Amino acid sequence: MNADAVHFYFMTGRPSLVASTLRRRVSAYTRKDLVRGFKIGITNNPPARFSNGYSDYDEMIVLYKSSSLDSVSEVERDLIDHNQEITKNRIAGGRNPSVRS
Repeated sequence: MNADAVHFYFMTGRPSLVASTLRRRVSAYTRKDLVRGFKIGITNNPPARFSNGYSDYDEMIVLYKSSSLDSVSEVERDLIDHNQEITKNRIAGGRNPSVRS
């Protein structure tokens, strides 16, 4: 994995206050002429997460940061729901009991 493949362009704040901005930002990244596929997820270590099993992707973009798992889960759920027709996520997200690296 290329260390330059993980980009940190994140915002912080209550999910209800940042939701529309985050949706627009994801939409800007996911235009059909720019991307072949994408996933939305939670991690506490983006470089490690990206280097472990994301070889099908060219880059990772961190859009939101919070110390609250509830807030991060709410944002994840909202973005997956908003992009459900084009994201490669299989579940709606938000506090999935699987290990989050």
